[in-house]
Amino acid sequence: MNLQMLEYFLTAAKEKSITKAADSLFVSQPALSKQVSKLEETLGFPLFIRTSKGISLTHKGQKLYDDVEPTLRKLQSELYSHMHDREIRMGSDPFLASYFFPDYIEQANPFNIKLTYVKDDSLELLPLLESGGIDAAVIQDVSRHKGLQSTFLFHDTFFAAVSSNHDLAQQHTVSISDCLLYTQLLPPTSTPLYKRIHLLAEEQGYTVPPVIELPYHALIGFAAQGYGVTYLPSIMVKKIQYKGVEFLPIENNPIQREMHLYALDSSTLKILKTGFDT
Repeated sequence: MNLQMLEYFLTAAKEKSITKAADSLFVSQPALSKQVSKLEETLGFPLFIRTSKGISLTHKGQKLYDDVEPTLRKLQSELYSHMHDREIRMGSDPFLASYFFPDYIEQANPFNIKLTYVKDDSLELLPLLESGGIDAAVIQDVSRHKGLQSTFLFHDTFFAAVSSNHDLAQQHTVSISDCLLYTQLLPPTSTPLYKRIHLLAEEQGYTVPPVIELPYHALIGFAAQGYGVTYLPSIMVKKIQYKGVEFLPIENNPIQREMHLYALDSSTLKILKTGFDT
């Protein structure tokens, strides 16, 4: 028996649903069910009555809940109080590092967040997490990875960015086909954005237009100078005004991404997620 088993039991009892409890704990349903079953085997009696409508505590299960819940919550509170000075090494992509994390880090939270790695492709952060090189990261478009804890964070869409003197600048919205008629200002070939634009060009039946590869931080500057069309996420567009640049919604939102918060353990993930939600 361990504290994780008891935490799983208490959460399942509170939620009255394995599905809801698994979501709350950022684990899979089979993993949660397995831990609850192990606890029942260890104790020698069933904890839940399982029906098609959900779960409810047995008489002995309710007594265990009443005895254990206050003690475990007090223990967790004491443990968290010792984590205020803990430094969390966080990994990010360039857009999040500039336009998302500063707001989060500024808020009161139990950790001393340090952005120690910034990678053009957030997938490169997964090996760093696995090796313990960082403690947490925000990863694009990958919801699960074996051995790590994760949860959905937010959804993001991209805008087209062009010079105020560009042919497209006077339009209220643009199509991806409109954009593909012009030189593309894109990050390196290994990045998700570069790959997405090439895939869209193929789907539209276009020959990929000329591409100027640039670091992320240089995209908007080159767009302002009229070198071509680039694409920037809404988390950036909503926070800046850049002289000489027009941000244009793209019809049907063909460039999107889902961001997922990762951590090495569920307790760290849960506290970090609470901070992101505030």
